[in-house]
Amino acid sequence: MHPLELFDRYRRIVFGWFPNRQRWDRAPAEAVPLPAQDWLLEPLNREEAIELFPHLDDESAIIQYQKMRLQIRANSNRNF
Repeated sequence: MHPLELFDRYRRIVFGWFPNRQRWDRAPAEAVPLPAQDWLLEPLNREEAIELFPHLDDESAIIQYQKMRLQIRANSNRNF
Protein backbone atom coordinates (compact mmCIF):
# COMPACT_ATOMS: atom_id res chain seq x y z
CA MET A 1 0.00 0.00 0.00
CA HIS A 2 1.26 3.46 -0.89
CA PRO A 3 2.17 5.78 2.04
CA LEU A 4 -0.31 8.40 0.84
CA GLU A 5 -3.08 5.82 0.93
CA LEU A 6 -2.12 5.01 4.51
CA PHE A 7 -2.19 8.69 5.37
CA ASP A 8 -5.60 9.08 3.71
CA ARG A 9 -7.02 6.18 5.73
CA TYR A 10 -5.53 7.60 8.92
CA ARG A 11 -6.91 11.11 8.38
CA ARG A 12 -10.36 9.78 7.45
CA ILE A 13 -10.50 7.72 10.64
CA VAL A 14 -8.99 10.28 13.02
CA PHE A 15 -10.34 13.53 11.54
CA GLY A 16 -13.55 12.17 10.04
CA TRP A 17 -15.67 13.45 12.87
CA PHE A 18 -14.63 17.12 12.46
CA PRO A 19 -17.44 19.30 11.10
CA ASN A 20 -15.20 20.99 8.50
CA ARG A 21 -13.98 17.76 6.93
CA GLN A 22 -15.36 18.79 3.53
CA ARG A 23 -12.18 20.79 2.86
CA TRP A 24 -10.29 17.51 2.49
CA ASP A 25 -12.73 15.99 0.00
CA ARG A 26 -13.14 18.76 -2.55
CA ALA A 27 -13.91 17.99 -6.16
CA PRO A 28 -11.52 19.39 -8.80
CA ALA A 29 -14.19 21.86 -9.94
CA GLU A 30 -14.32 23.33 -6.42
CA ALA A 31 -10.56 23.87 -6.32
CA VAL A 32 -10.42 25.83 -9.58
CA PRO A 33 -9.69 29.55 -9.09
CA LEU A 34 -12.12 32.24 -10.13
CA PRO A 35 -11.98 33.07 -13.85
CA ALA A 36 -10.70 36.58 -13.05
CA GLN A 37 -7.74 35.08 -11.15
CA ASP A 38 -6.98 32.17 -13.49
CA TRP A 39 -3.79 32.96 -15.43
CA LEU A 40 -4.38 29.98 -17.71
CA LEU A 41 -7.40 31.76 -19.19
CA GLU A 42 -5.36 34.85 -20.12
CA PRO A 43 -4.55 35.32 -23.81
CA LEU A 44 -1.27 33.98 -25.10
CA ASN A 45 1.67 36.32 -24.43
CA ARG A 46 4.05 36.25 -27.39
CA GLU A 47 6.93 37.96 -25.56
CA GLU A 48 6.70 35.57 -22.62
CA ALA A 49 6.72 32.58 -24.96
CA ILE A 50 9.84 33.84 -26.73
CA GLU A 51 11.59 34.51 -23.40
CA LEU A 52 10.73 31.04 -22.06
CA PHE A 53 12.00 29.29 -25.19
CA PRO A 54 14.85 31.45 -26.54
CA HIS A 55 16.45 28.52 -28.36
CA LEU A 56 13.41 28.17 -30.67
CA ASP A 57 12.21 30.43 -33.44
CA ASP A 58 9.17 32.60 -32.67
CA GLU A 59 6.55 30.28 -34.14
CA SER A 60 7.94 27.17 -32.38
CA ALA A 61 8.27 29.06 -29.09
CA ILE A 62 4.60 30.02 -29.21
CA ILE A 63 3.58 26.44 -29.95
CA GLN A 64 5.71 25.08 -27.08
CA TYR A 65 4.33 27.74 -24.74
CA GLN A 66 0.75 26.78 -25.63
CA LYS A 67 1.56 23.08 -25.15
CA MET A 68 3.01 23.87 -21.72
CA ARG A 69 -0.10 25.82 -20.69
CA LEU A 70 -2.40 23.03 -21.88
CA GLN A 71 -0.30 20.45 -20.00
CA ILE A 72 -0.52 22.50 -16.80
CA ARG A 73 -4.27 22.79 -17.26
CA ALA A 74 -4.65 19.03 -17.87
CA ASN A 75 -2.50 18.17 -14.84
CA SER A 76 -4.52 20.40 -12.56
CA ASN A 77 -7.85 18.80 -13.62
CA ARG A 78 -9.28 22.01 -15.02
CA ASN A 79 -11.92 21.96 -17.70
CA PHE A 80 -11.14 23.33 -21.12
